[in-house]
Formats: sequence, C-alpha cells, structure tokens
Amino acid sequence: MEPVTLFFLAFVVLLVIRTPLYLCLLGSSLVYFNFNTDLSLMTGMSKMMNAPNSFTLLAVPFFILAAQIMNNGGVTDRIFGFSKQLFGHFRGGLAYVNVFSSLIFSGISGSALADVGGLGVIEMKAMRDENYDDDIILGVTGASSTVGPIIPPSIPFVIYASMAGVSVGGMFLAGIGPGILLSIVLCIYIYFIVKKRNYPKHKRATLKEIVTSFWGALPALLFPVIMLGGIWGGMFTPTEAALISITYGLIVSCLVYRDMKISSLPKLLLISVRQVGPSIAVVVTASLFAWILTYEKVDKVIVQFILSFTSNRIIILMIINIFLLFLGMFVEVVAAIMITLPILTPLMLIAGIHPIHMGIILTLNMMIGLLTPPVGFSLYMLSSTSGHPLNKVVRMVMPWWIPLFFSLLLVTYVEPVTMWLPRLLGFA
Repeated sequence: MEPVTLFFLAFVVLLVIRTPLYLCLLGSSLVYFNFNTDLSLMTGMSKMMNAPNSFTLLAVPFFILAAQIMNNGGVTDRIFGFSKQLFGHFRGGLAYVNVFSSLIFSGISGSALADVGGLGVIEMKAMRDENYDDDIILGVTGASSTVGPIIPPSIPFVIYASMAGVSVGGMFLAGIGPGILLSIVLCIYIYFIVKKRNYPKHKRATLKEIVTSFWGALPALLFPVIMLGGIWGGMFTPTEAALISITYGLIVSCLVYRDMKISSLPKLLLISVRQVGPSIAVVVTASLFAWILTYEKVDKVIVQFILSFTSNRIIILMIINIFLLFLGMFVEVVAAIMITLPILTPLMLIAGIHPIHMGIILTLNMMIGLLTPPVGFSLYMLSSTSGHPLNKVVRMVMPWWIPLFFSLLLVTYVEPVTMWLPRLLGFA
C-alpha cells in the first residue's frame, strides 16, 4: 500500500476513534514518514519546528489573554448594558441585544468561544430571567457568536494572513462588511421569530439613560477604535496591537471599571496558556500535514478532478463551500486553514478568487462548523453553560443554520461585501 494511502487511512481512523486533532495530524504524518523511505523523519521535524516561528502568530496568545481580561474586567457587562438601552424596547429586544452585544464584543475578543463563554453567559441569564424559550436563548447566542472571528480583530484572520502571505490589515478590513451583514441577517431572522411569540419589551430608554450607559461603556467601545486605527494608520503591527490590547484591557478593567484586581492576572495567564496550547499544537502538526499534501501533489489531483467537469467560478465556489462545511464538522479553524491552503491556492488562481476574499469564506465556513456536530466546540460550550444535553442543544441550534447559510452565500457570491473596504484603502 502506498505511503500516502496509509497516511489518509491513519488520519481517518484516528479521527473516528475521537483522538485529539493535533494527535490525528501528527500520528498520520508519522505513519507517512515511517513508510516513505525517500524521506527522513528529520525533514518532518524541521517543518514542525519552523511552523510557529512567525512574528505575526505571536498575536494569537496575546489576543486570547486580552479577551480573558475583558471578560473578567467588567467590559462584557457594560457592553450588554449599553446594548440593552438601545434595543430593549423592541418586542423580543433581548434577542437583538444579544446580536448587537456580540457585534461590539467581536471588536475586542476575536474569538467565537470567548463570546459564548463570556458575554454569552450574561446574555443567556438575562433572557432566561425574562422567560425566553430555550431554543431562542441558545440559538441566538450560538449564531451571534459566529460574528466574533469575522469582525476584526480576529485570531483566524491573523493565522490565515500569516500562512497565506496576505495583509493582516487587509483581512481585518475585509471582515467588517461580512460581520455587519451577518448581524443584520440574524436580526431579520429574529424579527420573524419573535413576532409569533409574546416576548417582553422594556420601556424605551430616555436620552439621558442612553448617554449614561454609553459613557459607562465608552472605554470598552474605544478598544477596537484604538487598536484597529493604529494598525490601519501604520502606527503598530497586529502583534504590537495585541500587546497594546492587553495593556489597555488592564487599565480599563483595573483602574477605570475596577472590576478586576491585578492579583487575578496569573490565573488569567494560566487560562490563556491552556487555551492557546492546543492551537499552537495544531499549527505545528497541521503544518507537517499540509506539507505532505503538497509533497504528494494532492492539490493538483483535486484541482484536475474539479476542472475535469467544470471551470465555472460559481460552481467552483459552491464546491469549495460544501467541502469547507463538511470539513468544519470535524476540524477546527486553525487546522482547516493549514490543511486547506495548499488545496485552495491553485483553485483561487484558476477561479480568480482574491486570497483575502477566500480567507473570509474559509473563516465563515469554519465558524458555522462550530455549531455543527460532531466536533462543534460552541455546541459543547452552550451545553455546559446552559445545562442542557448536547443532543438537545443541537436540535435547538439547527434552525439558526438558515440565516448563517444565507449569509455565507451572500459573502461568497457578492464579492464587494468583503472586498470594497480593502480595495478602497489600498490593501487589495
């Protein structure tokens, strides 16, 4: 049996028996090197050692720590309170508040899981206290969390830009349109659902209440303005911006809001290390996995197979989406970026798809994957925070795939949604 056949077989077997993803990637790669006598194992070790050696990738652990600080420093409470003053007077207003809060928090955390585990807990409790149905509570919280890595800053965007050789600033700009679009589509979907149910609405906030709430949330709202403005203005790199976000987060949480003590920082550092560890392990092992795909010319085989029956850009994009949606059911976003880039790069060239546009499509597919079984991490987090069994959570979240898939189609086929800002400001 050919080494590449054993390579894929080992990966599938390890995946089926629920081996951690980084071990699936590493184990199948080691099987390949063991049976390929033309290659030395030292070649593989060299590839793995070089994978995380990137200044841009340093931004990932810093953004994760910044999100932890914001989640524990009163930032999420202020964002939720401000959103409630703006939208609480609508019928089913807390559902809209959920989406708007996630949109704002996305400009801080860059992570869907940080949204679910931090802001999501506050949102779910508030909705439960006002007798919202569980399918609405879990559905809108899970669906709105997908905005997290689409609105900048975004951890997947940083990784994709590093691997694909595109501008991080360009990726950040490209995510603004799709993030806002996704939020609008979710709000339209919410409108038709809450119209049928007699959910409460709050008294319309006075101008004074809105201004007071805005003033309280202002330090949090300034966070993305300072960070993204600095990146796009050329004052600092994304990695430097991630460090600045930690400093700013500590100032806001410890000195402005005073909801966090500096003595809790070691605990947050430990939590961040535990979160970033698996991601770096996946980056290292997925880089070796992707190198094997390239070495065996798997990308050329797939491209030739697709071109054998179509060269239509619309159909190629549809095939890419179906492939990514399926992959997202089993693989998390970091591994997906590393594994699929060697395959997607020639397809991008043939179909005339801009790499920045492809990065947005890839990330959005993987965010939907967080809400699909069997490996949807957001589903597991929703289950643990709500107390509902996983199979019940899946059933309640499934209807919310509809607005997510619709948004994916718009982002895929209406390119200006993604590319108008990067092109306007000279990033593409």
